[in-house]
Amino acid sequence: MADPQVTGALEAEPEQYENDSSLGEPEAGSSTTSIRSSILKYREENGRTYHAYKDGAYLFPNDEKEADRLDLQHHLFNLTFENKLFIAPIPKDKPLHRVLDAGTGTGIWAIDFADEHLDSQVFGIDLSPIQPSFVPPNLEFQVDDLEAHWSFSSPFDFIYARMMVGSFASFPRFIGQAFENITPGGYLEMVDICFPIQMNDGAFPEDSALRKWSDLFSEACTKLGRPANSAALYKEQFEAAGFTNVVEKKFIWPQNQWPKDKKMKELGMWYLENMGGDLEGLSVGLFTRVLGWEKLELDAFLAKVRSEMKDTKLHAYWDIYVVYGEKP
Repeated sequence: MADPQVTGALEAEPEQYENDSSLGEPEAGSSTTSIRSSILKYREENGRTYHAYKDGAYLFPNDEKEADRLDLQHHLFNLTFENKLFIAPIPKDKPLHRVLDAGTGTGIWAIDFADEHLDSQVFGIDLSPIQPSFVPPNLEFQVDDLEAHWSFSSPFDFIYARMMVGSFASFPRFIGQAFENITPGGYLEMVDICFPIQMNDGAFPEDSALRKWSDLFSEACTKLGRPANSAALYKEQFEAAGFTNVVEKKFIWPQNQWPKDKKMKELGMWYLENMGGDLEGLSVGLFTRVLGWEKLELDAFLAKVRSEMKDTKLHAYWDIYVVYGEKP
C-alpha cells in the first residue's frame, strides 16, 4: 500500500461538518558581534513588527506571536519527520565540524541540532535578532543577509534551510553560494512548503476563500520576484549548481483533520493550529504592501478563509518538499 505521508493518496474520514476538535566570521567590533541599535529598531505596521535590517526583504513579522508560530511549526516538522532534524543520508560517524542554519528564525532547529551534535560548531543566520540569549556553547547566532555575497572564512559540512519560501529573490544564487561554501562530501538540505494549496479529491468550490487566499498569496510573492512555488524547482537547481546524489521527497500536510489516517489527522490538527493561529501575520504584509488591500478589507476576507480552513468537507492539503544533495 502506498505511504500516504509521501504520496498524497489519502483516505478521508466519513463526512464531517466542523473540525473535530555579508557573512564573515565575527570579529571584534563587527556588526555580527555587536548588533547595532538600528537593527533592533523594528518596523511597526498594522500592529505587528518586522525586521529593520534590509527592511522589506522579508514581509513576515518577527514579533512574539510569529515566534510562537515558528516554534509550533518546528513541532509540526518533528512529527512529520519522526523527530529527525534532517533526512539527508549523512553517516552518523561523519564529523560535522561546521553547520549553518540558513534563515534560523527563532533558532529552535539550530538549538536542537547543537544539543544533539556537541562536536559541531553551529551558526544560525537571520535578518532578525529574535533568538534566545542562552544557547548551547557550540551555537552562535548572527544577523546578516544570505542574499548578499557570502564571505565565511571556512566552509561548512552541512547547510540546512527550512521554510524559506518568499525569502530569496534567487534560489539558484542561494543554492550556488551554498555549493561554494560546503566541503566535499558535505550536504545541503532544503525543506519548504509549495503553493498553491491542493485538493485530494474533487475540486475547490468556485467561490472558495481558501483557494483565493492561496492564489493571492502566490500572486503577491510573484510580484515581489519571490515565487511561492519555488520548492518545486529545488531539485533541478541543486543539480545545476553541481550537487550530486540529489533526492527530492514530498510529504503532505492536510489542511485540517479530514484524513482517516491517524498520523495525518494529527498533522492536520497541528497545521490548522499553526496556520490558522496567525493567518493575519502570514498575510498582512503581502496583502497590504504588495496587493494594496486595506487592513479592514483583509480582516473580513481572512475571517472567511479561517472558517473554510476548518471545514473537513474540503479535503485540502499542502505539499512539503525536502531536497538534499551532496557536494562531490
